[in-house]
Amino acid sequence: MAYKCVVFDFDGTLADTEEKTFNIYNDMAEKYKYRKITKEELQHIKNLHIKEIMEIVDIPFYKLPRVLSEGQKRMRATMEDIRAFYPEIKTFMDDLTQITEYRGILTSNIEKTVQSFLRHYRLEDDIDFIMCSALLSKEKKIKKVLKKYDLKKEELLYVGDETRDIESCLRAGVDVVAVKWGYNTPKALERCNPTYMVDHTTDILTIVKNKM
Repeated sequence: MAYKCVVFDFDGTLADTEEKTFNIYNDMAEKYKYRKITKEELQHIKNLHIKEIMEIVDIPFYKLPRVLSEGQKRMRATMEDIRAFYPEIKTFMDDLTQITEYRGILTSNIEKTVQSFLRHYRLEDDIDFIMCSALLSKEKKIKKVLKKYDLKKEELLYVGDETRDIESCLRAGVDVVAVKWGYNTPKALERCNPTYMVDHTTDILTIVKNKM
Protein backbone atom coordinates (compact mmCIF):
# COMPACT_ATOMS: atom_id res chain seq x y z
CA MET A 1 0.00 0.00 0.00
CA ALA A 2 1.37 3.42 -0.97
CA TYR A 3 2.36 6.08 1.53
CA LYS A 4 -0.14 8.89 1.13
CA CYS A 5 1.18 11.00 3.98
CA VAL A 6 4.72 11.71 5.20
CA VAL A 7 5.13 13.35 8.61
CA PHE A 8 8.42 14.90 9.71
CA ASP A 9 9.92 15.66 13.05
CA PHE A 10 11.43 19.16 13.01
CA ASP A 11 14.47 19.59 15.27
CA GLY A 12 17.28 17.29 14.17
CA THR A 13 15.36 15.99 11.15
CA LEU A 14 14.62 19.02 8.98
CA ALA A 15 16.30 21.74 11.04
CA ASP A 16 19.85 21.69 12.39
CA THR A 17 19.26 22.99 15.92
CA GLU A 18 21.71 20.86 17.92
CA GLU A 19 24.28 23.60 18.55
CA LYS A 20 21.61 26.10 19.54
CA THR A 21 19.93 23.59 21.84
CA PHE A 22 23.27 22.78 23.47
CA ASN A 23 24.04 26.45 24.15
CA ILE A 24 20.52 27.24 25.34
CA TYR A 25 20.54 24.30 27.73
CA ASN A 26 23.87 25.29 29.31
CA ASP A 27 22.73 28.90 29.70
CA MET A 28 19.61 27.69 31.49
CA ALA A 29 21.59 25.19 33.54
CA GLU A 30 23.70 28.04 34.87
CA LYS A 31 20.60 30.11 35.62
CA TYR A 32 18.70 27.34 37.44
CA LYS A 33 21.71 25.47 38.88
CA TYR A 34 21.22 22.33 36.81
CA ARG A 35 24.17 20.25 35.71
CA LYS A 36 25.91 21.62 32.61
CA ILE A 37 27.14 19.27 29.90
CA THR A 38 30.32 19.38 27.85
CA LYS A 39 30.74 18.76 24.12
CA GLU A 40 32.34 15.41 24.95
CA GLU A 41 29.40 14.40 27.14
CA LEU A 42 26.99 15.44 24.39
CA GLN A 43 28.39 12.73 22.12
CA HIS A 44 27.73 10.14 24.83
CA ILE A 45 24.26 11.50 25.54
CA LYS A 46 23.31 11.11 21.88
CA ASN A 47 23.47 7.34 22.42
CA LEU A 48 20.95 7.44 25.26
CA HIS A 49 17.19 7.38 25.74
CA ILE A 50 15.46 10.57 26.91
CA LYS A 51 14.84 9.06 30.38
CA GLU A 52 18.54 8.24 30.76
CA ILE A 53 19.43 11.77 29.69
CA MET A 54 17.15 13.23 32.36
CA GLU A 55 19.07 11.30 35.00
CA ILE A 56 22.42 12.60 33.75
CA VAL A 57 21.43 16.27 33.64
CA ASP A 58 19.65 15.87 36.98
CA ILE A 59 16.49 17.78 36.08
CA PRO A 60 13.44 16.55 38.05
CA PHE A 61 10.86 15.21 35.59
CA TYR A 62 8.14 17.48 36.99
CA LYS A 63 10.27 20.51 36.07
CA LEU A 64 10.75 19.39 32.47
CA PRO A 65 7.71 21.27 31.05
CA ARG A 66 9.06 24.58 32.41
CA VAL A 67 12.53 23.87 31.08
CA LEU A 68 11.17 22.99 27.64
CA SER A 69 8.89 26.03 27.54
CA GLU A 70 11.68 28.47 28.33
CA GLY A 71 14.04 26.68 25.95
CA GLN A 72 11.50 26.99 23.14
CA LYS A 73 11.09 30.70 23.79
CA ARG A 74 14.84 31.18 23.63
CA MET A 75 14.99 29.17 20.41
CA ARG A 76 12.22 31.32 18.94
CA ALA A 77 14.29 34.43 19.65
CA THR A 78 16.93 33.11 17.25
CA MET A 79 14.61 31.36 14.79
CA GLU A 80 15.79 33.44 11.82
CA ASP A 81 19.17 31.72 12.15
CA ILE A 82 17.85 28.14 12.05
CA ARG A 83 19.07 26.31 8.98
CA ALA A 84 18.09 23.11 7.20
CA PHE A 85 20.46 20.15 7.22
CA TYR A 86 20.48 20.13 3.43
CA PRO A 87 20.40 23.23 1.21
CA GLU A 88 18.36 21.30 -1.39
CA ILE A 89 15.42 20.87 0.99
CA LYS A 90 13.09 22.84 -1.32
CA THR A 91 13.76 20.50 -4.24
CA PHE A 92 13.29 17.48 -1.97
CA MET A 93 9.93 18.72 -0.66
CA ASP A 94 8.71 19.66 -4.13
CA ASP A 95 9.55 16.15 -5.35
CA LEU A 96 7.81 14.60 -2.34
CA THR A 97 4.72 16.74 -2.97
CA GLN A 98 4.42 15.21 -6.44
CA ILE A 99 4.15 11.64 -5.10
CA THR A 100 2.17 12.05 -1.85
CA GLU A 101 -1.16 13.55 -0.85
CA TYR A 102 -0.18 15.11 2.48
CA ARG A 103 3.00 16.31 4.16
CA GLY A 104 3.18 17.48 7.74
CA ILE A 105 5.40 18.36 10.67
CA LEU A 106 4.92 16.96 14.17
CA THR A 107 7.17 18.68 16.68
CA SER A 108 7.74 19.48 20.33
CA ASN A 109 8.97 22.91 19.20
CA ILE A 110 6.62 25.87 18.89
CA GLU A 111 4.66 26.56 15.70
CA LYS A 112 6.03 30.06 15.06
CA THR A 113 9.58 28.72 14.91
CA VAL A 114 8.51 26.09 12.37
CA GLN A 115 6.56 28.63 10.32
CA SER A 116 9.59 30.93 10.14
CA PHE A 117 11.70 28.02 8.88
CA LEU A 118 9.10 27.15 6.21
CA ARG A 119 8.95 30.75 5.00
CA HIS A 120 12.73 30.99 4.80
CA TYR A 121 12.93 27.91 2.56
CA ARG A 122 9.67 28.65 0.67
CA LEU A 123 8.07 25.42 1.87
CA GLU A 124 4.65 26.75 2.86
CA ASP A 125 2.92 25.14 -0.12
CA ASP A 126 4.63 21.79 0.47
CA ILE A 127 3.54 21.36 4.10
CA ASP A 128 -0.16 20.75 4.78
CA PHE A 129 -0.11 20.84 8.56
CA ILE A 130 1.98 21.55 11.64
CA MET A 131 1.12 19.79 14.89
CA CYS A 132 2.82 20.57 18.18
CA SER A 133 3.19 17.81 20.73
CA ALA A 134 4.49 17.36 24.25
CA LEU A 135 7.88 15.69 24.41
CA LEU A 136 6.58 12.16 25.07
CA SER A 137 3.10 12.18 23.52
CA LYS A 138 3.65 11.96 19.76
CA GLU A 139 1.74 8.69 19.54
CA LYS A 140 -1.56 10.50 20.22
CA LYS A 141 -0.81 13.13 17.57
CA ILE A 142 0.05 10.46 14.99
CA LYS A 143 -3.32 8.83 15.62
CA LYS A 144 -4.96 12.25 15.26
CA VAL A 145 -3.35 12.67 11.83
CA LEU A 146 -4.63 9.25 10.76
CA LYS A 147 -8.15 10.15 11.80
CA LYS A 148 -8.16 13.70 10.40
CA TYR A 149 -6.99 12.65 6.94
CA ASP A 150 -8.84 9.32 6.91
CA LEU A 151 -5.64 7.33 6.50
CA LYS A 152 -4.89 3.69 7.15
CA LYS A 153 -1.83 3.07 9.33
CA GLU A 154 -0.01 1.61 6.33
CA GLU A 155 -0.48 4.89 4.43
CA LEU A 156 1.47 7.09 6.85
CA LEU A 157 5.27 7.31 7.03
CA TYR A 158 6.98 9.17 9.86
CA VAL A 159 10.50 10.60 9.58
CA GLY A 160 12.44 11.34 12.76
CA ASP A 161 15.87 11.42 14.37
CA GLU A 162 15.27 10.23 17.94
CA THR A 163 14.54 6.97 19.72
CA ARG A 164 11.34 8.44 21.13
CA ASP A 165 10.12 9.07 17.56
CA ILE A 166 10.61 5.39 16.73
CA GLU A 167 8.91 4.22 19.92
CA SER A 168 5.91 6.47 19.33
CA CYS A 169 5.50 5.17 15.78
CA LEU A 170 5.78 1.54 16.84
CA ARG A 171 3.07 2.08 19.46
CA ALA A 172 0.89 3.84 16.87
CA GLY A 173 1.48 1.05 14.34
CA VAL A 174 2.97 3.21 11.56
CA ASP A 175 6.22 2.88 9.61
CA VAL A 176 9.11 5.09 10.64
CA VAL A 177 12.26 6.33 8.92
CA ALA A 178 15.19 7.02 11.26
CA VAL A 179 17.60 9.59 9.84
CA LYS A 180 21.30 9.21 10.68
CA TRP A 181 22.13 12.92 10.71
CA GLY A 182 20.03 13.98 13.71
CA TYR A 183 20.16 13.94 17.49
CA ASN A 184 20.44 10.26 18.40
CA THR A 185 23.30 8.22 16.93
CA PRO A 186 22.68 5.43 14.38
CA LYS A 187 23.61 2.92 17.09
CA ALA A 188 20.93 4.23 19.44
CA LEU A 189 18.37 4.32 16.62
CA GLU A 190 19.11 0.77 15.52
CA ARG A 191 18.35 -0.56 19.00
CA CYS A 192 14.75 0.61 18.58
CA ASN A 193 14.23 -1.24 15.26
CA PRO A 194 12.93 1.48 12.92
CA THR A 195 11.31 0.40 9.66
CA TYR A 196 14.02 2.17 7.66
CA MET A 197 17.28 4.02 8.30
CA VAL A 198 18.58 6.56 5.81
CA ASP A 199 21.71 8.62 5.12
CA HIS A 200 20.12 11.32 2.94
CA THR A 201 16.77 12.90 2.11
CA THR A 202 16.86 11.33 -1.36
CA ASP A 203 16.62 7.92 0.36
CA ILE A 204 13.21 8.98 1.69
CA LEU A 205 12.01 9.66 -1.85
CA THR A 206 13.19 6.21 -2.88
CA ILE A 207 11.26 4.59 -0.01
CA VAL A 208 8.05 6.38 -0.95
CA LYS A 209 8.44 5.62 -4.68
CA ASN A 210 9.05 1.92 -3.98
CA LYS A 211 5.68 1.71 -2.23
CA MET A 212 3.71 3.31 -5.08
